[in-house]
Amino acid sequence: MLNQATKSFRKMHARRNPNNLTVGSTASYTQLSPSITSATLLSPNLASRRGLLGPSPPPSPSLPSLIPRHGKKQPSTSQARLVKRLLIGGCGVAVLIWLVLRQMYAHRQQEAAPYEQAGEWEMVGGNMLPEEPSAVIVQDPKGKSKWTVSIPATYEFPLKPQHYRDICGQSMELQAQLREEAQGKGGIARRMLGYYQKDQYYVDIGDAEAQGLLPQTKATGRPKGFVHDAAIANKESTYGQQVCDRTLTYVMETSDAGFGNTLMRLWMSYGLAMAENRTFFIDDTRWPYGKYSTFFLPPPAAGCLPPSPSHMTPCPHSARHLVVSGATVTSTFGHAFTEEYEDPTKQYVQRQHKIFALLRTGYEALFKLRPDDATYVLDRTHGLYDPIKADGGLSIGLHVRRGDKHPYEFQYREDYIPFARYMDTARDLYISRIENAPASKSKSRAARSEAGDSLLARHTSSKLVLASDDPTVYETGELGPNALRAQDRIILATKAALEAAQGKKNPWLDEITGWEGGFYRDVFFSLGQPSKDAQAPYDPGAVPESARSLRELVGRAYLMDLAVVGGADVVVCTVSSVGCRILGVMVGWERAFGKGEGKGDWVNVDGEFDWRGIVW
Repeated sequence: MLNQATKSFRKMHARRNPNNLTVGSTASYTQLSPSITSATLLSPNLASRRGLLGPSPPPSPSLPSLIPRHGKKQPSTSQARLVKRLLIGGCGVAVLIWLVLRQMYAHRQQEAAPYEQAGEWEMVGGNMLPEEPSAVIVQDPKGKSKWTVSIPATYEFPLKPQHYRDICGQSMELQAQLREEAQGKGGIARRMLGYYQKDQYYVDIGDAEAQGLLPQTKATGRPKGFVHDAAIANKESTYGQQVCDRTLTYVMETSDAGFGNTLMRLWMSYGLAMAENRTFFIDDTRWPYGKYSTFFLPPPAAGCLPPSPSHMTPCPHSARHLVVSGATVTSTFGHAFTEEYEDPTKQYVQRQHKIFALLRTGYEALFKLRPDDATYVLDRTHGLYDPIKADGGLSIGLHVRRGDKHPYEFQYREDYIPFARYMDTARDLYISRIENAPASKSKSRAARSEAGDSLLARHTSSKLVLASDDPTVYETGELGPNALRAQDRIILATKAALEAAQGKKNPWLDEITGWEGGFYRDVFFSLGQPSKDAQAPYDPGAVPESARSLRELVGRAYLMDLAVVGGADVVVCTVSSVGCRILGVMVGWERAFGKGEGKGDWVNVDGEFDWRGIVW
């Protein structure tokens, strides 16, 4: 039987190519001889290789050995062919996908950028303009990399605060990137630019459109949220006016409920626009307090037309049409601005002279209250201060800020400055300016009597004029009989006063909220509506009319308080409060700081801190 099996294998070997041999199953070998198969499987030499060989036929001297001579398994021809086919198929699929993507990309590029024939532009990592307002890198006709700002025409003015923040952040990154690339090629580039140093890699939006680097946009007219200036309010014709060459638009939006920050930034923006020869515009679309015209007279006439909204950008500062908002205050009035406008040759508050001048310019041009409030303030100031001046007395304005604004002084940073410090400061001012005034040199009894009568008149006529966001301050016993409320046209009432006036309907529920403790952001945004429905500051359309009316009353009360207190001979307040710094602007530089340190008409009781402009 063994000889027959051997002969049959030799015949098969003669007819077939040894390279095309296949390994059969174990069953095929059992047909040869059970004894041989068992001996083969139990052989010590082959048993150790069962994991590699699996079931295999017995070795034959006339057949090629299935075990490589060097102990390595050789891949079969069929496996090699399979690998080749897979590689060829994979390459073919990759080429096909590339051709399809290339065709789709070219078609999309033709549809999305028909203006591309006039110039070349590209984003970092691509060459399609972003769908949202962004800073982008472009290539000018000479092939040099520049950067500009792309604002799609589909976006209305003003943009969302996050868009303005993103544009300024991206602008700084692109500036650094292009300048680093230039420096790496041997160019000389500074990392940070000065406030008025132009970036040679920036292309203004209007110039980018003229060169075909950005799509052309058409002027859509005056944005609907722009405040009407004096000319438009008086219905003067703007026919024939051209678009302004350079503009600065202040967007009155903020997540801060306080009125003072918006007022301070508004004045600073106006002063900066005048210093840079820019036309000034105001937008009040998303201002939490409502409309600008509710509080003030129209701003000065522009004399030209505003630019297209797609041309107005918050960064860089060298842009032809600049936007300033609460979201970009650190970019417009940040460290570069401070380095430019502070006087390094002076010390303390004297370094702030130029910044103070910008605010004073804005105050003089824009702080013009609505007619009825202005008439009240004028009558109130005359009624309070004229008798004091006639008798030679001293009027001392006190501004006491409580609520969510805490002092700078370390020991009171979680509390408030004690009211006794206000009174002690006012008493010291009175003594130094009234009781210690130069006496008459005459020794006659009549002269001395007259001097005594004059001192008595100055003493009795001197008054304290108080303004505070906390109505309980007016009830403080330390004030005395010579303390008067700054204005009583609009009063922030306590809960007890409101309940006494309106009546408490439910003795078990607190249906009325007063202003005890002062002004708080959450209280402001919940005016006129349930606290669970308090609206965010950037959704003015959802604010009920009743809530808007209450907000307007709070704002008007704040402005009239400042206007009356600012007319006093001397002002005492805490510099940590924005209202206090605004009162310094109203007093004026010469009166507040021109008489020497500690001798001015503006006195801070919050530690040893100096007056400062915008704080971010």
